[in-house]
Amino acid sequence: MSTPKQRRRLKSKIVGLSLFLLPLPLLLKATFSLWSGDAGDLVATGGSWLLFLAAAILCRRGMQAELNEAERPIASRRATTLKTAGGVLVAVATMLTALFAVGHGLPIALAFGLIAGIGYFLLYAREGAAGQIQKRNLGVEGDEAGRLLREAYRRLDVIETASRQIASGEFKQRLGNIVVGVEKILRLVADDPGDLRRARKFLTVYLDGVQRVTEEYARTHANAGSPELEHNFRTLLVDMENTCDEQYRKMLEHDVSDLEVRMEVLSARLRQEGVV
Repeated sequence: MSTPKQRRRLKSKIVGLSLFLLPLPLLLKATFSLWSGDAGDLVATGGSWLLFLAAAILCRRGMQAELNEAERPIASRRATTLKTAGGVLVAVATMLTALFAVGHGLPIALAFGLIAGIGYFLLYAREGAAGQIQKRNLGVEGDEAGRLLREAYRRLDVIETASRQIASGEFKQRLGNIVVGVEKILRLVADDPGDLRRARKFLTVYLDGVQRVTEEYARTHANAGSPELEHNFRTLLVDMENTCDEQYRKMLEHDVSDLEVRMEVLSARLRQEGVV
């Protein structure tokens, strides 16, 4: 049975693929222009196709970000920014195609670009609007809690990306447990920004340290590492898993006294890795 996160990840691989198919006639026309030696038509059709391709990539990344952030308690501007940039490129690419590849006059080309832009935003920009409004009602955007939450979620995204480059199934599982544990802590902070005091050090020091160590391990020892390096990385992940559980439990109890011991263990581990 797949988890909601696995289903979202599968859907994120599918969304937006149609945008890559729609401008294929331009690619075919550019290919024929190359074959016939028509340089002007090749530049017009090939350039337009490249613009549509860039727009499709931006839109797809925006929709993927939107799916990945669907259950997060705070809105992110990344998805909206990417999708908006994709829409602008779609409008520009359509206008240039009509003007140079088809041969319409400027007024008609502008009309085609405007219609394409409106169609794009009706299809792709409206989907996340309701969710963004709901997230704003949490009242954590714009203050320190909102800033730290966004930064923490960015670090989790980096950890998940790096974990997919690591061959070890055990390490993937432990990193997944850490991501789930941190997300539980972040939801507590979002529900009550007053919990930020109890979670600040965890989010700004330890999560950052684990992110950097994971990135470095994935970059240099993703497929095979020395037994000592694997042992050190495994120990760090175990310490972080335990610290996540302890942090969450103590935040629920509004008690951080015993957590300091666990924090010191993780600090020592990160110092050993040269992070803090």
